Amino acid sequence: MDKQLLDQVQQALQAQQDTIKRQAQMLDDKDQDIAELTASLTKLAQAQTQQAKDLPSLLEQLQNKISEQVSVQSDWLSHRKTYMNSIKQLVDESAKLCSTQIQLVESMKEYQSAIVPQESLNASTGQLKGKLNSLRKMQNELETSQTKITSSQTEIETELQELDKLLNKLEK
Repeated sequence: MDKQLLDQVQQALQAQQDTIKRQAQMLDDKDQDIAELTASLTKLAQAQTQQAKDLPSLLEQLQNKISEQVSVQSDWLSHRKTYMNSIKQLVDESAKLCSTQIQLVESMKEYQSAIVPQESLNASTGQLKGKLNSLRKMQNELETSQTKITSSQTEIETELQELDKLLNKLEK
């Protein structure tokens, strides 16, 4: 019976050693899990720290980009205003030109109606000279208006080029 008791004690000891081994293995597994979790948390903390460090420069970049866009928009509006003023000036000059052309046509009608046969030319020379001077004056006004229109067109073309550049900047 002692042998049987001895076997039972040995089996109990063996079972206890197996349990201790299993518990040690479980502790090792838990230690490994804790080490992996600690490493993951450390990486996460490093990533968040880096993001926190990068945030001011990202905000500065965003602020610079917004300032740049506001400046481009402001320039575009300024050029647009100049362009609209040039268009208005062109319309005004065109209206003056039309008015002067109407006067010229009326004067030419009067001039043509004032032309008389050869025998009465001497009598109406003074009248014709006056009408001719009037026609010259209107011709000068037409040339002045035409020069102003040409100048306005040049300004408008320049403004259009500037607006195109600004529009390209805005699209970027």
